[in-house]
Amino acid sequence: MQQHALAARKEEATISEVKAEDATVADASLVKAEKKAPRQNEKPKTRTLDVSSDEAFPTLGGGSVKPISAHVPSGWGAGMFAPIANGNGGNGGSATTSTGAFTPAVQGSSGQSTVYLLPTQKRPASELRRAPIELVKDIMRSTSTKIEMQQTSNQTTVFIISGTEANRQKAHREIHKEMSAKKTVTIKIPAIVRPHIIGKAGSKVQELENMTATRIKVPQMQPSDGPVAEYDDEDTIDITIEGDEYGVPIAVQKINAIVAERTITVTTRIPDIPGELYPFIQGPHRKLVEEYEARVQRVQVPDYFYSAKSQPFSPPSGPIVITGEKQAVQEVRAEIESKVAEFKAAGFHSVLVPVSKAKHPFFTLNKGQLIHEVLAKAGCTVILPEGAKANSLMVYGPSDKIPQGYEEVLKASNSYQLAAIDVCKAYPNAAGGPKLQARDITRYLKRTGEFASLQSEFDLEITTPSDDELYDLQKPCVIQIIGKSTETLNGAKAKIQELYSKLTPGRVLRFEVEPLHHRLIVGKDGRGVKRITDKFPGLGLLLPDDTEEAEIVLIYGGRSEDAEEITKALEGVKEHILSLVEAQKFDVTEKVITIPRDLHAKVQGEDNTTINALNPTSLHVRFGAPKARPGKPAAAASPGDEDKITIRGAKANVDNLALAIQQFVASIPEDGNIPIVTEQFGYPLQLSAQLIGSKGANVNKLRAGLGVEINLKEGQGEIKGIQVAVDAAKRKLNSQIKEHLDKAIEHLKIPQEFHSTIIGSGGNSVRKLETRYGVRIMFPRSGSHKDADGANIPAKQEANEVIIKGGKDGVSKACAEILALWEYEKEKSFTATIPITGRGLEFMFKNASREIKQLRDESSIRLDIPQRDAIEKDEQAIIKIRGTQDEVKNAKTILSKIVKEAEQTTQRSISVEKQYHRSLIGPGGQTLKGIVVGAGGPDDKQALARVVRFPNQDSESNEIVVQGNSAVVDKIVAAIEKIVEQKKNQITETIEIAPEKHRHLIGREGSIRKELEAKFKVTIDIPRQKPGETNTSPDIKITGIAEDVDKAKDHILEIVKEPEGETIEIPTRLYHAVADGGQFIRRLQRDFRVSVDHNGQQRPVKPTEQKPDLSGSLPLITDNEEDASQRFTWEVVESNNQGGEEGDFPWVIRGKPEQIAKAKTEIEKAVALAEQQSSIGYLMLPDSSKFRLIIGPGGSQVEQIRRDTGCRIIVPRNQDVGEPIVMHGSKEGIEKAKEIILGLVKNGDSNGRGRGRGNGDGGV
Repeated sequence: MQQHALAARKEEATISEVKAEDATVADASLVKAEKKAPRQNEKPKTRTLDVSSDEAFPTLGGGSVKPISAHVPSGWGAGMFAPIANGNGGNGGSATTSTGAFTPAVQGSSGQSTVYLLPTQKRPASELRRAPIELVKDIMRSTSTKIEMQQTSNQTTVFIISGTEANRQKAHREIHKEMSAKKTVTIKIPAIVRPHIIGKAGSKVQELENMTATRIKVPQMQPSDGPVAEYDDEDTIDITIEGDEYGVPIAVQKINAIVAERTITVTTRIPDIPGELYPFIQGPHRKLVEEYEARVQRVQVPDYFYSAKSQPFSPPSGPIVITGEKQAVQEVRAEIESKVAEFKAAGFHSVLVPVSKAKHPFFTLNKGQLIHEVLAKAGCTVILPEGAKANSLMVYGPSDKIPQGYEEVLKASNSYQLAAIDVCKAYPNAAGGPKLQARDITRYLKRTGEFASLQSEFDLEITTPSDDELYDLQKPCVIQIIGKSTETLNGAKAKIQELYSKLTPGRVLRFEVEPLHHRLIVGKDGRGVKRITDKFPGLGLLLPDDTEEAEIVLIYGGRSEDAEEITKALEGVKEHILSLVEAQKFDVTEKVITIPRDLHAKVQGEDNTTINALNPTSLHVRFGAPKARPGKPAAAASPGDEDKITIRGAKANVDNLALAIQQFVASIPEDGNIPIVTEQFGYPLQLSAQLIGSKGANVNKLRAGLGVEINLKEGQGEIKGIQVAVDAAKRKLNSQIKEHLDKAIEHLKIPQEFHSTIIGSGGNSVRKLETRYGVRIMFPRSGSHKDADGANIPAKQEANEVIIKGGKDGVSKACAEILALWEYEKEKSFTATIPITGRGLEFMFKNASREIKQLRDESSIRLDIPQRDAIEKDEQAIIKIRGTQDEVKNAKTILSKIVKEAEQTTQRSISVEKQYHRSLIGPGGQTLKGIVVGAGGPDDKQALARVVRFPNQDSESNEIVVQGNSAVVDKIVAAIEKIVEQKKNQITETIEIAPEKHRHLIGREGSIRKELEAKFKVTIDIPRQKPGETNTSPDIKITGIAEDVDKAKDHILEIVKEPEGETIEIPTRLYHAVADGGQFIRRLQRDFRVSVDHNGQQRPVKPTEQKPDLSGSLPLITDNEEDASQRFTWEVVESNNQGGEEGDFPWVIRGKPEQIAKAKTEIEKAVALAEQQSSIGYLMLPDSSKFRLIIGPGGSQVEQIRRDTGCRIIVPRNQDVGEPIVMHGSKEGIEKAKEIILGLVKNGDSNGRGRGRGNGDGGV
């Protein structure tokens, strides 16, 4: 590189010498010219200038001066000359570029310049657009100069130009532009410089073309050219410059200057190094790369974290790239290659470490921070495998380092924690399945940025399923959280679970719209979706990414918890969307044409450019067989599907596109090479900026979408590409020209106070006007900007100016409507103002936002309330009210009251240890409510929450914020401090209560405990009993002041005091017959107010009963009028009462003595009855709807049968056909019970009942 720089400097010196020599010659000529220069008001005498004289002009016409050879240095750099090839032009061209190629221009006396055109430099007369003398006249008029044209004996044309220096320069340029011979030169430049020649959006190449009046053709990079620049600075491209003898050399010089500036450094790549060695070349934490970059500009060593296999490893993502001064680059490259040789000689090895795949992301976080730590400590790298080894990591490095690397990977793996949440579990009963609901909520949360916010809040990583996993309804929807702290992990997990639990299936609405109609919803640049979400705040609108998917998902994210209100809101949005579609929709048809598969690429074109040209209406086009879509496998292909092209859209457009495709295919030559054509077109010069677009945006969009080259200059355009693409580009440009020519701009003078009316809430009104009339409406704003067409909008409109821009008809109608609205508002416009401080404004927004919203919603007034962030606390601001007279008066009354309260609001913070917060709030918030209401504050729940705010449980703050009227705030603070002081004097006393009695102190959902805490002003801590555990602690802690604790303790002991009891022993074998599945015990508790237990003993095992097989003898339900009581199945078996366990089983009855006696008598009767239950009857009825006749209201009928027959009767609860009614009792008893039941069924049928299902208990 240094050698190149030296060569460049030598070459630069040579060129400087030549330029100096030319300058000397020019000066000599100037002396001679000045001797004969005309005095003022005298015409110059050109005959004294002999331009054919080698003495006067030694460099002109190839005379006596020795030609300068073009030296091409061995590399790119400052002062270099780019090689020139294929030079041609009207003068025969030259293979070298030198200063001698420029047409001489001699500076004459003050106010004059002389230009010479040699015979070889002239354009043939046949190529001139007008006669030379006419061209000179045109140039004089356009440049405000005076030009004399003479011709010498050797046919050199001399132009003497008089005028200002700037105008002479313009005339000089125009002379060469119109009369110099055309010249074409092709130069080679490094491909890496191409972007700098083109410039951003083509700005640099256009600048060069304008400066030199040339056309510069920079070829597009083809895929076959490979990577550009950064990987190989030896690749070159040919740039062609077309122009005249004067402009082309200047353009070459300018391009060479850019090349010289951009190729001072060299870039090289090392492509053959194994990727698994890249981490060792980087060094721990990239330290070796940093050392290399101290010597060169840049060393790019891609990260190597993954490999699909280990023998050999997968290739790296790219080569190692080094950029800098050549000698330094060569030294760094040699060092890297030397290190690689050492690594290969050392014989690196790998070993697998068992690490769950879920923990793999830990190692690649923060650019592989953990991998670099392992490399620094153990000298080994970590590679993440795939496939069968997915639950392990590879440690790779020198054999002696492998053991330590193994240990470091295990240690690093254990330092991170993982939490996985299958959010499908939040929706077990969702319509369409849990995954469908989880999928759409996940899409919504990703789109709203909720996961990104949680990552920032908790400093961890959250991973959602990939699209393939998300759309596969057979797979779970797992959200993975990775972090170091259990606390942050649990915090994020709780937040995620809360988000999903709030977004219930009732908040989601799905419906289908024809996929091709989705664009009607999206609108231009997505404005349609924004308008919908602005109109319906709190709504999430999810459109499918799949262009063939019809389903649209609406998600309600608002605050309402009312199911009816949510459903109404979602249905409202759905109806709005469907009405939008209905107003614009078109009939969709589908057509399939057959085109050989090998021609599909031609029809598509590179990046779909050809199909874009053929498909101006953006129909949906599918090439070949149906492809797999997200969550939906590809349909089975039929023979010939690969040759099909399927088109969907409006019928006329579909037919047109099908015909266009067929015609295009027919036009493809046999060799498959589609010819490139170039077409010219004209356009109004004043539309140049609009057609080019801001920074070339419009032209670049056409180039990219249609694959054409477009050049626009001074009202003339050129389009180059395949014929269909050129035609499509011309159509688009002509359409744009027509649209721009139809445009109009109107400036309306409307007082600024009416602007908000025209704009509407959230811009809704002005957007409707813009959509209805196809116009752009601009209101005054600070700063300057451009509109979508690239045209400048005034930097600052007048305060009362509204600008309407668009088609003439639309602008006219929009102006009329705006002016009519203004007149209407003027007639009904009343205003009022209310002063408020910044401090009052802050509290007003906090405390009265709902009232302000209600005021806006329930009237047509407009409120102009300053933004609270824009006003200092002590600064005075003004609230403006506008509307009808009555509305303004009412609004002022309401707002004045709100403002007064806000101004009187104060805020205090007190620090209270968190251990006292629960006591201050109290059960169900009762203590806090008592504090606030007692101080004169509100008792409304929401208002109460605004008055006293406690910090979140996760917060480290102890600050309690109290705000409101200053007197109320002081009282609340005093009450809190008093309670806290009392709490500090509290004691905690522990009493032992048997765990089985804890339930008497807890109650349903803690109701008894809360009642005790409120009554005695204490806190009661009862150990939580876990299912299946028998070692629950008996200790109950009571905390409060000593006096209250004593009272609470005495009361609790009284509650759990063991009542007097009596034990009754009954035969163990009869336990289940007496207990009747627990119903008998519950009846004792209900009827006699006693408790029943079994002294801690386990219940006896229930004896097995012999059940008949009734499956083959089910009675049939028919339409026969035969008595339903005659259609039944009856089976009797012997009871197993006399078998089972021997001995007695205790029944302990506790309660009042007289109630115990009654319960004891009832138990004895039940035992006697159970002794008699020697048989079991199974009664099968054909119609389970008759069961309600047997059960009776509240089970009264079946209870009556039990009393009348002494039988235990069980009626099936689920009333499924095939389940019998079971009767336990004596043979006589069950027969009697059967007859009673059949009688009830018979009476029910005769009364016309029995068709419905009954309610009641399933058995007694």
